[in-house]
Amino acid sequence: MNKNVTLTETMKIVIGEVFVIVIICAAAALMGKFSLTVLFGALYGSVLNIIYFFLMCLGVNKTVDEENPNKQKATLTASYLVRLLILGAGLVVGFKSAYFNKIALVIPVLMTRPILTLYELFRKEVK
Repeated sequence: MNKNVTLTETMKIVIGEVFVIVIICAAAALMGKFSLTVLFGALYGSVLNIIYFFLMCLGVNKTVDEENPNKQKATLTASYLVRLLILGAGLVVGFKSAYFNKIALVIPVLMTRPILTLYELFRKEVK
């Protein structure tokens, strides 16, 4: 895999997360619960998710380039553990901070699969 694929796939997540932020803020406003903590939580959660996804793409790229199956497994495992530690630490910081709404923080982190699924549903077939 090349870096263009990594950036293209990550841009899908970035664009999807922008929509998620707008939806979270609009839903909070409609419920009369909007505050800057909702916006900051959604932004912070989106940034965490984008970083997680980007690092996952880099780890997969590095694994694909590796010839030795044992090194592939070790690289993928190390990548997964690093990503999990970063995401966990980021979520702990977010939950401990008074600047982030907890619900608005978690929702973007859970949106990777739905975003990619929607992209696949609306993808144009290349012939």
